Amino acid sequence: SSDLGSRAAGGSGALARTPPRARAVERMSPPAIEELLNGDGRYDAASVTVLEAYLTEQLKKATYDLDANLAILKLYLLYPVEAKVDIMEAILLKALLAFPAADFSMCMYQIPEKYHTGLGEVVRLAQQLEMAKFKAFWKMAAEAEMLEQVAGWRESVRCFIAGVVEKTYRSIPSDVLLELLNVEGPELEKLAKQRGWSKSKEDKNVLIVNTETFESKRKQLKPKEPVHMTLDQYRTLCTAANGQA
Repeated sequence: SSDLGSRAAGGSGALARTPPRARAVERMSPPAIEELLNGDGRYDAASVTVLEAYLTEQLKKATYDLDANLAILKLYLLYPVEAKVDIMEAILLKALLAFPAADFSMCMYQIPEKYHTGLGEVVRLAQQLEMAKFKAFWKMAAEAEMLEQVAGWRESVRCFIAGVVEKTYRSIPSDVLLELLNVEGPELEKLAKQRGWSKSKEDKNVLIVNTETFESKRKQLKPKEPVHMTLDQYRTLCTAANGQA
């Protein structure tokens, strides 16, 4: 199989060896949203409509604001009558694209279990990515119409997969990469250039995706400065040594 589950995941998820970061990138909310989130409006039912509209903007413009999206889920907990499964799904889709950050898990914790069944499709997509089952992900994604509402989702997923590949392999056949990334030849060439991948000199059908060697990873140890002892320190040391003899 060309999936990385067995190699990158060690049987427990592709991200198991890498502690998840709290956030994928530093995000800045628009001034009006920032003011709402930092004030009493964060817990006001009237803010639901504003934050939902902001989520729609994120979907269309390929922007992302985890704090604002978590605020929506918190408001749904406070005002259950306002809860909408399609909005929860959209929030999870945006969080899914933030892998390897832990955003998806953070959002799921805010969603009552009674809604989980209705969110099964997005949860299964996330599981395929987390377990590095990329072939299965692309097959499932091809039938997931909900993804089409998210601008730039393919680029985000490919960026995540490329990162996993770089951590897992030093070199990898191009045809395997085409399958993992679900791209055609020209797209792979463009991505390879962006990420600094190069063709192997021994085999032009193999790409070098990680040029780090063991030696380059070793920390450069600085030689210790010589220790200059005063006469009193030397006498104290000798006295202590003689006392133990």
